[in-house]
Amino acid sequence: MIRLIASDLDDTLLNANSDVNGRVVKALHAAMAVGCGIVLSSGRMLEAMLPLAKRLEVNAPMLLYNGAMAYDHNTGETIFADQLPYETALAIARLCEDAGYYLQVYPGKNYYCPRITEATKKYAWSIKVDPIPVNMPMVQWMEAHPSGMQKLLLIDTPEGADKAKAMLEAAFPTGASFAKSRPHYVEMSPEGVNKGAALLRLARHFGIERDEVMAFGDGQNDVEMLKAAGTGVCMENGCPEAKAVADRIAPSNLEDGVAQVIEEYLDKGWIGGMKAK
Repeated sequence: MIRLIASDLDDTLLNANSDVNGRVVKALHAAMAVGCGIVLSSGRMLEAMLPLAKRLEVNAPMLLYNGAMAYDHNTGETIFADQLPYETALAIARLCEDAGYYLQVYPGKNYYCPRITEATKKYAWSIKVDPIPVNMPMVQWMEAHPSGMQKLLLIDTPEGADKAKAMLEAAFPTGASFAKSRPHYVEMSPEGVNKGAALLRLARHFGIERDEVMAFGDGQNDVEMLKAAGTGVCMENGCPEAKAVADRIAPSNLEDGVAQVIEEYLDKGWIGGMKAK
């Protein structure tokens, strides 16, 4: 019996306009109607997740920043939160800057960029939250504002992002986690933090077993979540790494694949209510 369903947003739950189709909304509500918990799981920040969570009226905490934070928008409770230590975040930012990469930083409220670029505009459109440009090198701003970071985000071409990820993993074999959420995004999180570890941590919080958890995703940063869930579902439009670890492949996000799988499980009576903590 599935009692907790977690879903990535971009290219999984959301359509090409970064919105949710009616069929998907109906399926999520039907699962919640029988008591199943619905978790939105994303690399996105809190300000970008709250409007969607409230509009969908999801009944379980959200996983933010690729699993660095679990936040219950219904109660205002932060269930857990992890940060990249300041010195680690600064060292990563310095390496990225020296190599000529564009970087955004997320200290826990708002997000900051060195300047507004086309990449910034596209990103801001997709999450519907504008950045705060600091109009100086990111490292210079970070040195003047010492703080741990929920995450860092590098944006480049897909080829450039691949090179950057390899560079970062070689330079920081410990101290941080690196994953691609989209072909041109490299997400940088605290060491050991990923969507899978966060999902299992949240499931334990509610007394839910691994085999009672279903997860949907499409990107490299969803791989650990798909592996962690009892039933990991990758979208047809997903990356090879995510497809390789999934228990099944769903139709694409443009075909409401999340809804199709949930509808099937509901029809078979395989979705039920969350247990008491």
